[in-house]
Amino acid sequence: MKKYHLLFKISAILSYLFFVYGLSQLTLVVQNYRQFSSQIGNFFWIKNLISLVFIGFMIWILAKAGYGYLFVIPKKKWLWYTVLTVFVTVLCISFNFQTARHVQSTSEGWAVLIGYSETNFAELGLYLTLFFLGPLMEELIYRGLFQHAFFKDSKLGLDLILPSVLFALPHFSSFPNFLDILVFSTFGVCCAGLTRYTKSIYPSYAVHVINNIVATLPFLLTFLHRIFS
Repeated sequence: MKKYHLLFKISAILSYLFFVYGLSQLTLVVQNYRQFSSQIGNFFWIKNLISLVFIGFMIWILAKAGYGYLFVIPKKKWLWYTVLTVFVTVLCISFNFQTARHVQSTSEGWAVLIGYSETNFAELGLYLTLFFLGPLMEELIYRGLFQHAFFKDSKLGLDLILPSVLFALPHFSSFPNFLDILVFSTFGVCCAGLTRYTKSIYPSYAVHVINNIVATLPFLLTFLHRIFS
């Protein structure tokens, strides 16, 4: 049992390293090996396909480690969990709205979206990552693997804090300051607490998806108007 517990910890660490450092590099390797064009849209769509395989692998690890219950929709308390999820969503969006102008990743993220605007193929792939695949990978890594591999159900909340700090770090292209880490870690702790309380990955995933949509809503509306007009 200890051997499998150690393998679970190693899987969490390797998954984190692959997500932060390896995913983009593997995408470039596949793109070059298969001789896809260098069009930026191809990069995002290849990355999305690799992400789907990675997501399936992490779900398999969690299920094999005995945490398959994270993927079961709660039936007995579904109404209370829904209300709680809505409350946490509103709380996180309000908090992010108040702190966004103080965080360096806000301008960095907007610059990326502006750079890919009017490139419909690339922008659609980017939104697919930003709204669905990215949040799912992050929930599986931080609220799934790390939260249950290290300090599980810690009375000091270490199972909430460690994944949340690790969640915050990859969101910045340059070295973050304390406020940057605090803002993203606070969001991570809210999602981690929701996962710990509900014993399900779905509420925190819903919060994450809605938060990302709201954060980029002006760009999304512009994209949809351009597509359907």
